[in-house]
Amino acid sequence: MSSRTKEAAAIAVSRESFGTDREGRNVEKLTLRRDGLEAEIITFGAALRALRVPDRTGRPVDVVLGFDRVEDYETCGGYLGATVGRYANRIAGASCLIDGRRVALEANEGTKQLHGGAAGFSRRVFGVLETGESSVTLGYVSADGEGGFPGTLTLRVTCALDGRGLSLRYEAASDKTTFCNITNHSYFNLNGGGDAMGHALWLAAGRYTPIGDDSIPAAMSAPAAGTPFDFTAEKTLGRDIGADHPQLRCGGGYDHNFVLDPAQGLRLAARLTGDRSGIVMEVWTEKPGVQLYTANFLDTGGRGKGGRGYAPRQAVCLETQFFPDSPNHPEWGDVLLRPGRRYDYTTEYRFVRG
Repeated sequence: MSSRTKEAAAIAVSRESFGTDREGRNVEKLTLRRDGLEAEIITFGAALRALRVPDRTGRPVDVVLGFDRVEDYETCGGYLGATVGRYANRIAGASCLIDGRRVALEANEGTKQLHGGAAGFSRRVFGVLETGESSVTLGYVSADGEGGFPGTLTLRVTCALDGRGLSLRYEAASDKTTFCNITNHSYFNLNGGGDAMGHALWLAAGRYTPIGDDSIPAAMSAPAAGTPFDFTAEKTLGRDIGADHPQLRCGGGYDHNFVLDPAQGLRLAARLTGDRSGIVMEVWTEKPGVQLYTANFLDTGGRGKGGRGYAPRQAVCLETQFFPDSPNHPEWGDVLLRPGRRYDYTTEYRFVRG
């Protein structure tokens, strides 16, 4: 075998069965390898099941939470690693405004809609459209009216490893005017397990979105300076999470959108550092916001990879997004997806090596 053939074989995508869901649909696992990185994607929810990254000593560390069985993805909740949509985050009153017209949506969190409803993208089995040497493209067609949203939406999710890390590209088009806000809901623990509150975080955000007791935005933004929400200077997640602040009480910790600066272009949004592993992850995005969630209510009942369950604050989510409840606030910016337009956004998880 030539060196070129050996190199190609080393980075080829492998495919295998991951079981069947409750509806009898086959779920696949696709494994991508390149430059010392390894990612596992399952077709249920187009979820990132594993992401192995070398630590400071070169030892591979799986930095995302996940499950070993399809049924755990179906029953445990939490959206572990999933692609979420049609509209990520919360929409007040389970309704939205489209060109001045009120549209009813499916409620799945009290009177609100969360992450597209009870049968959002995280519950769907995606098809495998393409595979490359170190990439895979998954697809799903969301029917007109799914979750209450108008329009048949055709979605492509491309997961690719390169020399820097993992990129996730979301492409979509709709035959009717609708809302679309797709993100990945991975829970990161850069130490590979244990409490994550010793992780250090920096955010390119001097403002955040305050919420009410119902987790719905009370305003588009508020200054972070002088509050526990200021991550413009790197600090550990646990330093201020127990502060006596009304916003921390509302979310049970951090569960807030942060307003990125600058607002446009693919740019560095966040930097997270594992305190024990030394792994440094950068989050790059084209979206205007990122939801910081410190897994305040995570409880998988003892289920997780390798039989290890997950508990609150053992991971952190950094969900790139349009702002929560934007479908009810056209004054916050036009995020409608109209026929003839294409939704095309990329998020990258880059790993900085010393």
